[in-house]
Amino acid sequence: MNWGMSNMQAGKVLVVEDQPNFRRGIRKMIEDNGLGWIVVGEAGNGRDALDLLESCQPDLVLTDIRMPIMDGIEFVTCLRSKYPEMLVIILTGYKNFEYAQAAVRHGAFDLLVKPCTEEMVHLVLSKASKHFYEQSLHRERDQARQQVEEDQAIRSGIMQLPYSEEVGKRLTNILALSDLWLLQVSTYFPAEKSYYKSNIQLLQFALSNIVEELLARYSIRGRFLLIEYDRFLLLTDGKELPELLQNDIVEECFNYLKISVTLAVLGHSATPQQLSLQYEQAVQVLGGKHHEGSLEQSIAMRQQSSMLSINQSRVKHVESLLMAVILSGTPEKVKGIMEQIISDLIDKSIEESRIEAMSISIALREVVQKHLTLDDGSQSTVSIPLDKLYEIHLGEEIEAWTQGEVDRFLSHFNQWQASRNDNLIEKATRYISEHYMEECRMTDAATHIYLNPSYFSVLFKKETGESFTNYLTKVRMEKAALLLKNTDMKIFEVAAAIGFDEPNYFTNVFRQFYRMSPKEFRKQ
Repeated sequence: MNWGMSNMQAGKVLVVEDQPNFRRGIRKMIEDNGLGWIVVGEAGNGRDALDLLESCQPDLVLTDIRMPIMDGIEFVTCLRSKYPEMLVIILTGYKNFEYAQAAVRHGAFDLLVKPCTEEMVHLVLSKASKHFYEQSLHRERDQARQQVEEDQAIRSGIMQLPYSEEVGKRLTNILALSDLWLLQVSTYFPAEKSYYKSNIQLLQFALSNIVEELLARYSIRGRFLLIEYDRFLLLTDGKELPELLQNDIVEECFNYLKISVTLAVLGHSATPQQLSLQYEQAVQVLGGKHHEGSLEQSIAMRQQSSMLSINQSRVKHVESLLMAVILSGTPEKVKGIMEQIISDLIDKSIEESRIEAMSISIALREVVQKHLTLDDGSQSTVSIPLDKLYEIHLGEEIEAWTQGEVDRFLSHFNQWQASRNDNLIEKATRYISEHYMEECRMTDAATHIYLNPSYFSVLFKKETGESFTNYLTKVRMEKAALLLKNTDMKIFEVAAAIGFDEPNYFTNVFRQFYRMSPKEFRKQ
């Protein structure tokens, strides 16, 4: 059963290599690369690796070709029969290149040639990250579609609506894994608030978000779906709801929305027929009755229930979309995604726009709270001023409200990015200090801190106030001045010591920097 979409998370790696020292080295390079991959298992040959696939459930496998017992070719062939979509990167030496080409024919994603540098590992993992996050987004879309179908099947079972034999089997499987609760709303129009009838879908969405957040806080996996106008079904993964959590649900719904809710336990249901009976009994216990209506009203209710499931999925999709660009090393795309999301509001109805705006706001808050922790350990809470949202009646006002939420998110994101950038630029300047005597290209420094060169160039100038080339030149000239003052090294030796192949070019650069030649500087 799908308990809702998983949040964008680090990819898991299995390393298969028969040389322990190399295996430890490649593991360190993977986990230090800054792209979010974690090593969940290691094996010294293909047979041991096959045993680990089930328990470790990796997203990516790095495997050598030449290994005892079972080599990489046979291992990849066996792996593909059971895990056709799993990413595989081949570790190979030049002598084994023919074997590597054979592995690629068996579906390997890329090659990593030994001996591997950090830059080589990062380059290959960057490509794997992009593919991994694209796969994750596709999976989430498929899961969202499946969840809507399952939610509709559950509602059909409760309301004794017709469904296919295949749906009946799926419903029975879902029920076998679930503990069931009924949540009933007393009224959507409390005296303390001035809600409108047009706000009901928005309020239902807000209720679902409160319950889902509390479930996450208690580490309980579950789903929350609308059954009737004022009744929801809560399914948890076989766990009873702690009394404290039950109280929290009631209190938070009232504190946040001023809406009173009541919970009743349904327990376990072996069949859809039993679920329908238990639901009816719980409704009677809570002093209510089924809302009988026409076929048209029943269809409308089914559509409304489906929309709640879709809205819940939308939150996860926006969150995953943002984390994909952040974790894949392209945070500069965040603003573009936000602009596109806001522009998509234009073609929606007022009620659809309200719900979409709330979905966006919830997703942004989730990203901040789960992923964008500042260096001081603090986290900013992106509040959802629902009072303002439900009072809005114009599309332009909803767009402005959403823009405000986005601006608050971008402000926090920029703080997080600045904190992270400080560390990155510090690493870059340290790299220059350690490698100025070599070629020391900008692309080398960018690769060292795992950023693409164009973004690194802009970031470096923004943080230091000068271009990478000018900064490198300044470091080299300052080192040259020290050598000229404190040693008797010849001019061409000084030039070579600070990374210049041509003494004449060094002299010209030195003259531009100090307004005198190296010889004149030494004579001062």
